[in-house]
Amino acid sequence: MKRFALRCMAAIAFLGALPLLAHDCGTRGGPIGQYLRGHYHGGCARDSDWAHGYGVAEGADTYAGFFVNGRPEGKGLYTWASGATLEGLFKDGKAHGAGIYVSAKGVRHEGQYKNGKPEGWALSDCPTTPGPLAC
Repeated sequence: MKRFALRCMAAIAFLGALPLLAHDCGTRGGPIGQYLRGHYHGGCARDSDWAHGYGVAEGADTYAGFFVNGRPEGKGLYTWASGATLEGLFKDGKAHGAGIYVSAKGVRHEGQYKNGKPEGWALSDCPTTPGPLAC
């Protein structure tokens, strides 16, 4: 019985040391999630089916960067289907912190964002679909 217990403990320790196996996980819903649904490649949370860590989500729009609990969180690059981009920091799926937005027409806006909105300034050329920005 002692040997069996030792073997079980060794197997559990070994399996815990393996990298997370690929399984279906993805992004959460909401304004940003619906445009990122499609394909996801990257890290997944061990205890759920949500994107976690670095990954790339591709749907109508694309996001390459860090995820927490299925939402963009940390540094990343969001690209709208129109070609507009937002590179910077995200929190709970919204632009939050320093970021650079380049509109589909090539107009560049650099500054701080808070909860998805430019802080102290306005965008002159908003993206065509919802995403991490609220105009």
